[in-house]
Amino acid sequence: MAKHLIVGIDGSPESETAMGWALEEAIRRDLEVELVYALAVPVVSDAYGMVMTRPDIDELTDYSRKLLDAALASAQALAPGLAVTARLASGPPAAVLIEASKRAEGLVVGTRGLGAISGRLLGSVSVRLAGKSVCPVFIVPPEWREHPLPDAPVLVGVDGSEHSDAALHLALEEARCRGVGLTVLSAYHVPWLARPVEPALIAEFEQSERWLAEKTIGESLARVKGHNYADVPIEQVAVKALPADALVEASRRAVLTVVGSRGRRSFSRAILGSVSRSLMQDAVRPVAVAHKATRKHGQSGEQPRPNPPQNADA
Repeated sequence: MAKHLIVGIDGSPESETAMGWALEEAIRRDLEVELVYALAVPVVSDAYGMVMTRPDIDELTDYSRKLLDAALASAQALAPGLAVTARLASGPPAAVLIEASKRAEGLVVGTRGLGAISGRLLGSVSVRLAGKSVCPVFIVPPEWREHPLPDAPVLVGVDGSEHSDAALHLALEEARCRGVGLTVLSAYHVPWLARPVEPALIAEFEQSERWLAEKTIGESLARVKGHNYADVPIEQVAVKALPADALVEASRRAVLTVVGSRGRRSFSRAILGSVSRSLMQDAVRPVAVAHKATRKHGQSGEQPRPNPPQNADA
């Protein structure tokens, strides 16, 4: 199959919004679009595993196909010249989409689906996809169309980790294909328990942390940017704040915010880092979650990168 984006469809308004964003993204990047509906057949069993009730599979399948056909017709009407296909898959939505991500350039979903609790809570599928997908995951909030910022820069958060480098690479690509600038942000914060009493030492601590944040930005750009993105205007910003707070605030002025799925201090077996999860939860603009470079994305030929900068409390 040609290079394509996958859009998770479930009939919710959130998935419809995600589809609209994906169509525009595909046109910008000259990609095809595949709409995927995952049909997970619910089965009720007793305490011993004996099946007690099973829904009418034919009826569910018919409903799913009609929903998918309607989404396909809507996509073709919104983007007449774009190659769009639809596929009905069997299985839990997260598992189906994670498997599909192995063949895609990107995976686009809404923040919540029909099964999620209403309100500003992330759906479980969105969280699992952001943490486990092979390709980048784009999470599109329902407020996306209410805050159009076509000329705003792409924003990326960096911390020197492998996932951060992957996020920077994706952000550079997005900025170039959109014809906008890129804001590279690194946040620094001195915990109160680590603060000395003397004002002069406090200032020295904060100056040191800011220097490390600026150094992280410079070294990240040196590793990833090379000569391929000389046409992308870049702004380097070191912010005194918690990383999640800094990114959520800055994301309000960005067309897209890109982060790694985990950072330097994340628990190695965690599905998703706390910063990326907070951003997905609170951002009112689209968010992209990238994973460390893989052979699939053409980065295996790079030279091994140096170890990220270490500070005293790492």
